[in-house]
Amino acid sequence: MLLENQKFAVVDIETTGTNIKDGARIIQIGAVIVQNNKIIQTFATNINPEAAIPPAVIQLTGITNKDVHDAPLFSDVAQTLWNFLQDTIFVAHNINFDFPFLVAEFKRVGLPTLEIDGIDTVPLAQILYPTAPGYRLADLSQYLAIKHLQPHRADSDAQATARLFMDLWQVARDLPLLTLQTLQKFANILPRQTSIFFDALVTERQANANQLAAHLVIANDLVLTKANQTAFKRTQPKRYPNTQRAKEQLFKGAIEYRGEQAKFMNLIYNNFAHPNSSPMMLEAPTGMGKTLGYLLPFAYLSQTGRKTVISVPTFLLQEQVMHVIDQKLAPFLPFKIQATMVKGRQHYIDLTKFRQILFSKASNYADQFLKMRIVVWLTMTTTGDLDEIQIGNPNTFFRQQIAYTTKNDVNEFGELAFYERQQAAIKNADMLVVNHAFLIQHADEFTEQPFLVVDEAHQLAPSVLAVSRNQFSFASALKSITQLQGLLLNNHNRDIFDIFRGSLGNDELLKKISSATQGIAENLNQLLMLLYRHFLLNVQLVTTPLGFEKRISSQGMATFFGQHTDLITRLQNDVTDLKLALAGLNNIFETENQRWLANDFEQMAAFQAEANLLEQQLEVFWTLHAQVLNDPEKGVFWLNSNSQNQSSNLILSSSLINTEAFFTDKMYPYFQAPIFVGATLFSSARSQYVFDQLNLVKDNVKVKRFADNFPYEAQAQLVLVSDAPDPRQTNQFMYSDYLARQIKQLLTGVSKKALILFNSLATIEQVTKLLHGMPELHHFTILAQGVSGSNSKILRKFKDEEHVILLGSGGFWEGIDMPSDEIELLIITRLPFENPESPLIQAQNDWLEQQHRNPFYNLSLPKAILRLRQGIGRILRTPDAIGMVIILDARIVNKKYGKTIINALPKKLPINTITSAQIAATAADFFKRTLK
Repeated sequence: MLLENQKFAVVDIETTGTNIKDGARIIQIGAVIVQNNKIIQTFATNINPEAAIPPAVIQLTGITNKDVHDAPLFSDVAQTLWNFLQDTIFVAHNINFDFPFLVAEFKRVGLPTLEIDGIDTVPLAQILYPTAPGYRLADLSQYLAIKHLQPHRADSDAQATARLFMDLWQVARDLPLLTLQTLQKFANILPRQTSIFFDALVTERQANANQLAAHLVIANDLVLTKANQTAFKRTQPKRYPNTQRAKEQLFKGAIEYRGEQAKFMNLIYNNFAHPNSSPMMLEAPTGMGKTLGYLLPFAYLSQTGRKTVISVPTFLLQEQVMHVIDQKLAPFLPFKIQATMVKGRQHYIDLTKFRQILFSKASNYADQFLKMRIVVWLTMTTTGDLDEIQIGNPNTFFRQQIAYTTKNDVNEFGELAFYERQQAAIKNADMLVVNHAFLIQHADEFTEQPFLVVDEAHQLAPSVLAVSRNQFSFASALKSITQLQGLLLNNHNRDIFDIFRGSLGNDELLKKISSATQGIAENLNQLLMLLYRHFLLNVQLVTTPLGFEKRISSQGMATFFGQHTDLITRLQNDVTDLKLALAGLNNIFETENQRWLANDFEQMAAFQAEANLLEQQLEVFWTLHAQVLNDPEKGVFWLNSNSQNQSSNLILSSSLINTEAFFTDKMYPYFQAPIFVGATLFSSARSQYVFDQLNLVKDNVKVKRFADNFPYEAQAQLVLVSDAPDPRQTNQFMYSDYLARQIKQLLTGVSKKALILFNSLATIEQVTKLLHGMPELHHFTILAQGVSGSNSKILRKFKDEEHVILLGSGGFWEGIDMPSDEIELLIITRLPFENPESPLIQAQNDWLEQQHRNPFYNLSLPKAILRLRQGIGRILRTPDAIGMVIILDARIVNKKYGKTIINALPKKLPINTITSAQIAATAADFFKRTLK
């Protein structure tokens, strides 16, 4: 129980290592006493660890051996600190490090065990701030505007943790009693005695009950935000601000007037205000403000009642567009505008499903903890978008349990249900912000022919191919069957047979499920072996970053399926039997739900989720099968394996070869003439590539490339290395060694935060190992995609640290939110051509040759140029940015197509061609000159 006047000792320690058993010692202690939500006392001191502080710890904390040389030993301050902590509740950010470490140190110097309760602010912050971008102390300090001047210094960390603890206490006190009571029921899973935090709050609230906040409502034992989807009353349409004066009056000085942006706005408005508008393609350089540039004219155009659909490649960019609408556009418009972000149904929480599993006994800590976070989040969210709380991708088991899956999901919450809210929001909205994948899959649902803005339009065609891709993993399907069979019949725990035991009809259904899953497994295993023997046995496969691949001709696949019709039919019959039996079992479970035990609901939910997953996987197989039989010429088929000589992990894949007629048939008929915008749309002045990709007739499209006014001459330089080895003709280890040596030479000379772009994860891994072995780079943090954790983790570290190198490929070329104002050095190791041996590229090349077109100049080169432009755009994104780009691929100098590439880059970008030996001196001279 947390009583009035209770003292909390908020503590942080810095140490020489993480394990006291390995000799790690404290080097700094910070402690703050909080009472009645005020700081009343502090304690802070450096500690002499009687050993050298490791370089990594010095770099992290800034605490040097000199700092602690004359500091007291721990034994000198131990009694004072032990007394300081008496009669307090110990609070720390990650208590299971600080508390045991201190207890062990007290024991080492002969003091009694510290017998006090402890509270951890990490899980409390994760529960009470469910939408925070991160939960490190530095992340939370920034999120909550807590002064935290010296991260990883014990005194500063303790002060910041104390402020965080006081904020958490206040936020929790404002939660509804029902929410607090729900949290209290789960709180015993939290570290140490953190549960007393919620015990005290419930006791306090029960003694001083208050009314539910006006924006909340209680429904079916859950506290939710109210649904509010009333449409704005439309006023008389306001006149579009066509002149500079009108725009400046509208912006009221809060938004800077930009001439090029204004031309961009007017061009859009004047085109689409006309009843016979034309498709548009506008290339706008980074820094011009293109997002606001298209939002403003379409806001005025939407006054007529016609919606505007804005499509961007990623969820992150959807959020960024919504931010511009809310923060920059809406405050200055002389009329109200409603905008909503739209995703697929699987992104939204299903309240009916969540309520069903909320109080069932979860099988693990993680699920129980997620329930606590969601209960708080439901008092905040108006969208129900599960991405707001980052609880895992849509394929995780827990998320599948609580998300919408089909149109037939039961709704016990009426208009409060979040998918219902989304549909109401769509109906009332003036602007809908979607992602490319959603647009591709749902274009035919926009029946009122809204305006269509495609932002980052160069990514739309690749998104079609990505959405069209089907991958059937035999191993994943067989794993789901094994999981189902384990849930069905388990000799150690209560299983599905036990739940339904006692009824003849139930037993028959369960036997059918068991028989059908066994049949599916046998058929899949047989099909797996036949595919391997028919197509892969004794065949040399193409090596890719994901394993080995073999392209299969559409005729070859059709012949194979034709030869094994009986096997396919048996598989189809077993799948049908399984679906019917599962439907019958689910119906019984729903109609007799009064007789089940609490754990039965969770057991059945797990069974249903695994069955749904298997059904989804098998649907992919039937899609592939239908494509082979009905429309094989539009697709490419291939087999993947993670081993040259094994069939166990075989994946059967397919994709559309290209976007020919896709947009003409399946997208454009549902919209007004579209507008395509982006910073990098064209690979050359006469480029046909983007028009081909988007099914557009070039002469029918209004095209405008806005001037790039970035001061390249003064603030940027492109360096081409003429003697770099050809990566196609160089031994892989020698090539990686060359890259590592050039990176070392460069960074020891200029010591800049560097982004290094690759085409291969294998090369990244090799270069990373070599860099770690170079003493000259020990003061750098080396982050590598595929080596240093998830992309999001890598990005957080990259943004936070000073001396850091990031090695990345794929999405790091574009689309990821990089701290562009901090990156001054970009190294491109290899021109970004795609692997010509990949099945999809081979099929695309074959198709182009059939059209009597050159695959290199009509596909490979334009794609590489666009990606290179996007890569360079990683750093030169703001007017005051300073950046050097180094290309360690001599083909841009020595090959004829190199001139085509260079001509596509910014005209004013200074280009310097040098040798490898001159790299360091050239970089040092550039930064000396530009940073004066």
